Amino acid sequence: MNDIRVRERKVRWAALAGYWAVQLLARTWRLELRGESHWPSMDGARRPVVVAVWHGLMLAPIWTQRNRGIMALASEHGDGEIIARILERLGYAPPARGSSSRGGLRGLMTLVAALRAGRSVAFTPDGPRGPARVAQAGLFVAAHRAGTVIVPMSMHAARAWHLRSWDRYAIPKPFARVCVTIGEPFVPRFDGDTLAGGEVERFASAMDAAEAMARA
Repeated sequence: MNDIRVRERKVRWAALAGYWAVQLLARTWRLELRGESHWPSMDGARRPVVVAVWHGLMLAPIWTQRNRGIMALASEHGDGEIIARILERLGYAPPARGSSSRGGLRGLMTLVAALRAGRSVAFTPDGPRGPARVAQAGLFVAAHRAGTVIVPMSMHAARAWHLRSWDRYAIPKPFARVCVTIGEPFVPRFDGDTLAGGEVERFASAMDAAEAMARA
């Protein structure tokens, strides 16, 4: 019981520290958001979509989409609970839990239900452990089952730290110029219930286009 309490205390303080670190850093960025017109809308309101951003480029997109009630997929590995609590403090819905390797089906079904109920959801399609920039099937299935589209997002920072991790995680430096982009909607093609051939590569091209827009 004591071990559980100690772990909970560590998670709580780590999440609080992470939240304030993001707040203090992001508010210094000279931020530009491009491509907002690409987000599908109806009667002036955003339609629910699947937001996709590569794991290593997610920090600035997370910041720009805060306080919108988007539901993300939080890993059940290691730091997943800390990340989930930071996201909630940033105005995201309580995350679905799961990943490509653990609890994935349960998390996927939670996200599909959220989409059908009118809530956008967010994926890092190469997370939580890679390989980098290789999409797993979950986001395609979620969009297909909910009858919606995938909206690619990306970022580029003029100055950034890059962690020595599998995804080369990018942290824009204080006061850096940061561009976050929303790419053109991607509609995955299926043959029945099976993802059509070449769709993973076509999706990667759409993600590359969003990143190129950020670098332009």
